[in-house]
Amino acid sequence: MSNHADEKFYRSTLRTRMKAWRRTVSAETHAAHSRRICDVLEAHFHPPPSPFAFYYPITKEPDISPLMHEWYAAGVAVCLPRVVTPCAPLEFYLWQPDVRLSMDEAGIYAPPANPALRCTPRQMFVPCLGLDQAGFRLGYGGGYYDRTLPLLPGVKTIGVLFSGQRMEDIRPQEHDMKLDGYVTEQGLVL
Repeated sequence: MSNHADEKFYRSTLRTRMKAWRRTVSAETHAAHSRRICDVLEAHFHPPPSPFAFYYPITKEPDISPLMHEWYAAGVAVCLPRVVTPCAPLEFYLWQPDVRLSMDEAGIYAPPANPALRCTPRQMFVPCLGLDQAGFRLGYGGGYYDRTLPLLPGVKTIGVLFSGQRMEDIRPQEHDMKLDGYVTEQGLVL
C-alpha cells in the first residue's frame, strides 16, 4: 500500500508531465482543436441548459470562449467560477461580455463578485489538466473543483481537454470527484 508522500509525488509527476505536453502544442493545433471542441459541444447541446458554467482558459487549456459568446448571444445565461476565498469552494457569477473581468484570488480572470449576479449552474465545463479512464480529473492541485462539486448535487460536469491529456489512472483519492463526461477534439463522451 502506498503512503501519502508517494501519492503526492505521483500526482505531482502527472501534473508536470501534462503541463509539459501542453507546452508542445503549437498555436495552430491549439486553435484548431479548441474550435473542434466548440463545434462538438454546439452540435450536442440544443438548447443548452441555463445557466451553464464555462471557465476562463489558462496555460494553453482548450479555449472554448467562442462558444461562450455564441451561447450568450443566443440567450443562454453563462457563468464563470470565481475564487473569492482561498481554499474555499468556487462561487459562480453570471458573465456579460460588456463587464470587465478581474483577477480572482487564484489569479484567474472572472466576473466581479456581485451578489446580484451570483448563480448556480445547471451544467458546467470543467478544465482538466488530465483525465483518467474512470473519469477522474487531474487538476492543478488547489482542490477548488473537488470542494465545489459535492455542494452542487445534480449539476452535470463535462471535462474539457485535448485527447493527448487522457491518461490511464490518476489514482483518485477520497476527495476526488468523478466527472459525468468529457470532450476532446475527437468527440464527446457522456
